[in-house]
Amino acid sequence: MLKLSQAQWEELQVRDTRQFVVAVCDQFLASRPDMLDQPGRDTVENRMQAAQDYAARIGLTSTPHIVRLLYLAADAPRIHDEVPINAYLRKPGATPEQRLDDLLVLVNWKLEGGH
Repeated sequence: MLKLSQAQWEELQVRDTRQFVVAVCDQFLASRPDMLDQPGRDTVENRMQAAQDYAARIGLTSTPHIVRLLYLAADAPRIHDEVPINAYLRKPGATPEQRLDDLLVLVNWKLEGGH
């Protein structure tokens, strides 16, 4: 049986998370090649990594929700750091996943021309 030290386990988790972000970034850029030129792959990946770090801090655990947050952050850098967004996602009474679902409904409504 393979045994890892705590430091090795933590390093493995960091690598797995990094690979996850890279895979999501590749998937995103395959559907949005315009983002390769501006702002560029590194920038998109960095935005997504920041969103992944945020998701871990607030306890977002659902992979589909994390992917949605990473996609959102690719277009709206550090949106999760905006005071009202951060406060809403962390607000007690619902899970971060439920709050993110509500936020995405609002974002989509606004994008479709809602007032």
